[in-house]
Amino acid sequence: MTDRREYLNRDDWAVIANISDQAFHSDQAGLGLYTIPACPAGQLYGRLTVYGRTELYDLGDDRKGERYWAARVIARSLLAEHNPDADLRRYGVFLCAGDAPLESELRDAALRRDAYFYEQVEQADALYARAPNRPELISDVQRRAARQLGLDRPWLVKIAPMQDCPVCGDPVKVGVAMCRHCGAVLDAEKAARYSVHAPAGVSAAGGARTLAGLPAAAPAGAELAAASAPASVEAPRKAR
Repeated sequence: MTDRREYLNRDDWAVIANISDQAFHSDQAGLGLYTIPACPAGQLYGRLTVYGRTELYDLGDDRKGERYWAARVIARSLLAEHNPDADLRRYGVFLCAGDAPLESELRDAALRRDAYFYEQVEQADALYARAPNRPELISDVQRRAARQLGLDRPWLVKIAPMQDCPVCGDPVKVGVAMCRHCGAVLDAEKAARYSVHAPAGVSAAGGARTLAGLPAAAPAGAELAAASAPASVEAPRKAR
C-alpha cells in the first residue's frame, strides 16, 4: 500500500484473507493504493492487514479537511461488497473476524467461490453452444473457473478465430494464405512468401475457376462487345 504513514492508526486494524491464486489491486483515491496478495503456493491463504487512517481532503482556499476511516470500513471498500459486479468475495477474498481466518471462514470462502465459478462455467457452456467458432466470447474468468474446478471443456482449448472464405463460403482460420476447402489464395503476399501456389484451375480469391480442365468463360463484357461488333463483309471477287 502506498500512503503517508503518519496518518495510519495502528491500533485500528483488520485482516483480509485471499484463497485465490490471483492478486487484486484497488485504488482507494485519498486512502491509497492497496494490493491484496495472492495465496502463495502451498499455503491456505494470502493476507493483507489494513489499518485505519485519516484522509485529508481539500476544502478550497488552501484549507484541508480531515476524515477518519476505520480499518474495517476500508477493508469492506477493498472487497467492493457494495458492488455485485466487482465483489471480490466471489473469488475467495474475505474480511476475517479476527487477526487470522478461521477454518469455517476458509470453508465458506471456498464454497462461495466454487458456486460463482460453476455459474461462470454454465454461462460459458451456453455461449459455446450458440457460437462454437467464437472463442473470444469465453471470458478469462470463465476459463479460470473451469480450471479451478478441474472441469474439462472444449472451449478451454485455444480455438483460432474463423472467417468465411470469399470464394467457396466455407469457414477457414483468419490469416491463412489459402483456403483448405477450395484452394483459393486468400493472402497473396503470404502465399508468395512461403511458395504456396493454388491448384491448377484455381486463382486468387475472387478470380475465375475452371471446371474439369475447361477454360474459364469469357467475361460478360467481352461477350457483349463481340456480339455488338459489325460482321466483316468480304468484297466480291472480280471474274477473270
